[in-house]
Amino acid sequence: MLLHPKQNEVGADLHRFRVLRCGRRFGKTTLAAEEIKGLALSKPSNILYVATTYQQARDIMFEMLKNELRGMAKSVNESRLEIRTRVLNSEKDSLVQLRGWEAIETERGKRNDLIIPDEVASYRNFWSGWNEVLRPTLTDTRGEGLFLSTPKGYNHFYDLCNLELKDPDYKTFHFTTYDNQFIPVEEIDKAKRELSQEQFLQEYMASFQKTSGLVYKEFS
Repeated sequence: MLLHPKQNEVGADLHRFRVLRCGRRFGKTTLAAEEIKGLALSKPSNILYVATTYQQARDIMFEMLKNELRGMAKSVNESRLEIRTRVLNSEKDSLVQLRGWEAIETERGKRNDLIIPDEVASYRNFWSGWNEVLRPTLTDTRGEGLFLSTPKGYNHFYDLCNLELKDPDYKTFHFTTYDNQFIPVEEIDKAKRELSQEQFLQEYMASFQKTSGLVYKEFS
């Protein structure tokens, strides 16, 4: 798949944990698919992609990955959302698994080289799931993480974006929908006219907005 310059900027970064705060239609799912394909085919790896729910993992990523890995896949498990792929110049395989955050406890005790949590801002009990379940699976391999999300108020994703201030392993990227050159600017401008200011800033500009607890924000 063809990536635009801002996606390539994230892909070229060498930090162990990259956090991408981006507007809708920026192309984070496409970037995630390219990251998965690149690692899976270059060396034997265990890769975990996490969506908010199992159904979203199927709808958002599974078909895309099956298409991207066509010709290199040794087996595809439709019910478990797993793809086992060949590795270039190796007799070993890579395993790509897709999961939903609602069942993240089932990942305890496993081993991963790369974890990609998508739409992190929508996860419930993120820190316990990350620190107690997923983060330990990267210990043996010194694996990496790529966190993707559009903001959803000042919640755990806001804190995750700020980890770069105290942990050199983390790097946060902030891009808006305008940064995707494949999206017509007039479509974004139309959304700007139709949405409230807070909605547009959050969904398209990937800005953290405090909206909870405010009544009749659009009342003039």
